[in-house]
Amino acid sequence: MIYSLLIFLWHIWFLLINIILVPFWAGASIPFLFNEKNYPIVYWFHQMWARSNLFLMGFWYVLETDKEILDKNKQYVIISNHTSIMDIMLIYSLMRNHPLVFVGKAELAKLPFFGFVYKKSNILLDRKSLSSCKQVFKTIQHQIDSGKSICLFPEGGVPNPSIFLGNFKSGAFAIAIIKQIPIVTFTIADIKTKFPRFSLLKGKPGKIRIKQHHSISTKHFSLKEKNILKQKCFNLIKFQLEQFYSEKS
Repeated sequence: MIYSLLIFLWHIWFLLINIILVPFWAGASIPFLFNEKNYPIVYWFHQMWARSNLFLMGFWYVLETDKEILDKNKQYVIISNHTSIMDIMLIYSLMRNHPLVFVGKAELAKLPFFGFVYKKSNILLDRKSLSSCKQVFKTIQHQIDSGKSICLFPEGGVPNPSIFLGNFKSGAFAIAIIKQIPIVTFTIADIKTKFPRFSLLKGKPGKIRIKQHHSISTKHFSLKEKNILKQKCFNLIKFQLEQFYSEKS
């Protein structure tokens, strides 16, 4: 009973710190939102929001890599499994040298204050609208052409907790092939149990294990082969999740 109460208060703490952190960091970025040349500055503020959240919530990550240093002068399509808002904060923290934009749910734009900054600095997608999907596809290409990397969660949102890894949608892989930029795949473990989306009485601070897989070149893939690329990335994440969860966190 006491443990559940402490966990509940910990989740309330998350809401309270963001009442402060969102206006502070997102608000500080507003003057720079109206000129694309200033996006690296905007991105730095968003990173500070993410890193502050992780620190104040008692999370730290341990990153395992395939011994590849990402080229600061290259753009990437970033993909990852998705279990909570903490995944977004982790990607911000991991991709410090590659200003990127997220493709996320249009509903988030309705949130007061945060929604305005989110809409101005990321790409909104309404999956129920075909016209929205087509427009997002064009917007992603524009953002890549302006020098940014892109992050998409190919599961298309946070799947039900009972689903180990949701089926991937094809958008991220089609974009990577069309624009001929490499894909960087992350596997994030532990968030599903340590900060579950659907419960205020479960979770705990602690270590988050992450695997950064070797980037995948898309130069030899045609658009007809996007499903092959999609399956390759799905298998990478699924295998690594199985490895993580077969070990003690």
